[in-house]
Amino acid sequence: MAIDANDLACALFDLDGTLCDSDPVHYDAFDALARARGRPREGLTWTYFREHIAGRANVDIFARLFPELTASERATLASAKERAFRDALETSTVTRTRGLTELLEALDARGVTTCVVTNAPRANAEAMLTRLGLREYFGDRLVIGEECVRMKPDPAPYVEGMRRCGTENARACVAFEDSPAGARAAVAAKIRTVGILSSQTEEALVSAGCDLCVKDFAAPALLEALGVAATANR
Repeated sequence: MAIDANDLACALFDLDGTLCDSDPVHYDAFDALARARGRPREGLTWTYFREHIAGRANVDIFARLFPELTASERATLASAKERAFRDALETSTVTRTRGLTELLEALDARGVTTCVVTNAPRANAEAMLTRLGLREYFGDRLVIGEECVRMKPDPAPYVEGMRRCGTENARACVAFEDSPAGARAAVAAKIRTVGILSSQTEEALVSAGCDLCVKDFAAPALLEALGVAATANR
């Protein structure tokens, strides 16, 4: 994947697992809920989390976990899980993904507009960005999946993200995702997509359509592809 820095207008970032490795906090909250409800009896596995929870919308996650409940009952459980996540976030050690700060500064220096596109509830997303000290980089450019016509893996949130950044040209954009569901959403919006290997395998992200997979934002291959290596490495 190579992007002419002069043509790059917009960089869109998923939140959980991309801007920081918050998946362990989410996993613990889901696991505690699943154990309390006896579904599954032995608790969640990381394999189940990666395949059926990471990057997905709560409406789909809870429908799979608790198909016997009504939509209203599942929504109540989802709200309880998200409150548990936010409570845990206050005492958990969450840090920006390696290289993120430098990349954001490099993109800003190049005049590239940045946006967060997430399936997380707004309360979670705002709490995360505040905790990470990232609000200054994104301003009000925060797209919440449940506030769009459809959530990821539908491309609608990414289409809205491009609109917020003032462009309809997907080829002038790049997206960063850590989950197959999120990657499929960005790819469906025709955006070149970088997979962040925080919890998924490279094979899973490439299968979802990622053009490049890297461990973090400091990866030389990523900086070279974006044409921002010199700025980011100062």
